[in-house]
Amino acid sequence: MGFNPLDHAVFTYQPIWGDGRRLIGARLQARLLDDGVDAPHLLHAMADWWSAGSPFLLVAFADQRPVLQALSASPPDHVWLEVPDFGPRMPPELLQALTQARRLGHRLVQNLPLARAHPVTGSAAERFRYLLHLWPDHVRQALSAQRPADSPVLPGQLYGAIGQVALAAHCLDVRQAWGVVGWPDDDALASRPASALGVDKGALLRVQQALLREASIETVIGLVHSDVLLTYRLLQLVNGDAFGTGREVSSVRQAVLLLGERRFRDALLRLLPGAVSDPDLQPVRQALVLRAQLMQMLMDAGAQHELATEIYLTGLFSTLDRWLRVPLAQALERVPLSEAITEALLAGEGPYGVYLDLARRLADPAQSQHLPARMQEEGFALSHVNTALLRTLARWRSSV
Repeated sequence: MGFNPLDHAVFTYQPIWGDGRRLIGARLQARLLDDGVDAPHLLHAMADWWSAGSPFLLVAFADQRPVLQALSASPPDHVWLEVPDFGPRMPPELLQALTQARRLGHRLVQNLPLARAHPVTGSAAERFRYLLHLWPDHVRQALSAQRPADSPVLPGQLYGAIGQVALAAHCLDVRQAWGVVGWPDDDALASRPASALGVDKGALLRVQQALLREASIETVIGLVHSDVLLTYRLLQLVNGDAFGTGREVSSVRQAVLLLGERRFRDALLRLLPGAVSDPDLQPVRQALVLRAQLMQMLMDAGAQHELATEIYLTGLFSTLDRWLRVPLAQALERVPLSEAITEALLAGEGPYGVYLDLARRLADPAQSQHLPARMQEEGFALSHVNTALLRTLARWRSSV
């Protein structure tokens, strides 16, 4: 068997949110565990999963050696390579590698504080961008700007470590940033009253339209599952007295089959008055879908619908307490879920607990050092986890 570089690296990811709050890319931090790993070989192994319809991939190596290796080799398709901040004076070997990378046609993103960045204009932006970090003075200046020109935020770039929804919105909507790496989930949820954390109206309307088109049951289920609260409220509603199904309904598939199309539409109509349209909550909703899909990919349940649905719901419902503003145990009591789901959500245990733990860690760059030991402890091969993550990101299609 040949040397598989995916067995010798650990990945973590951050979604990149762009115009319309769509997931447009992913920043993948890669830490090599073996000096024998060839960085260009690894990049091409990663890019093999990508297609023209995938979000773009920004690869950030954790160490200098693989960066220099990658810059000196031919670039893979669909990949941007992050150049770390080496300080105000660039080392000669990096300057030489960057010159070579430009000749080879690499697409580069340099990680810098905004204070050291220069505007990128014209055709240069097709191959070179920044991932910028704002200092407190820049944040204050941006949020108080009366005109776009008064803002220090440079258009067309990526921005990281954005802790406020207002600042993320300023970057994307006022200054036409390329994207925001990560999303201020905490601020997005905490800054809204409970009444504003409702079913996503766009998702609800897409389900209704799918029913009118007589779409397949798989399409309908997928659209319902695109929003945590639509899924939760629908299960809560069809298990209530109003629908009297005579049995517990623990999945959207059961709801569709038991109710039939007309009564299922009635259930959706009952949810419409409380539905909300809030673009700044879309990244929070979509990140949960991404987590749920990643857990499915990690489990690789195949054609086992019930198993695949349960692991998906475990990921989708993993932050229900923050959406509903009640303890998670109380929220889970309101819908009939399997013991395996509740065990994973409340105690991190049972057959799904490890998948939820891994999915959370994979979305946290700070966990890079701890992931290999955790995978070994649970019997997961690095190549399996890395492949699951790459497949999940590459196959993402936004429904927003």
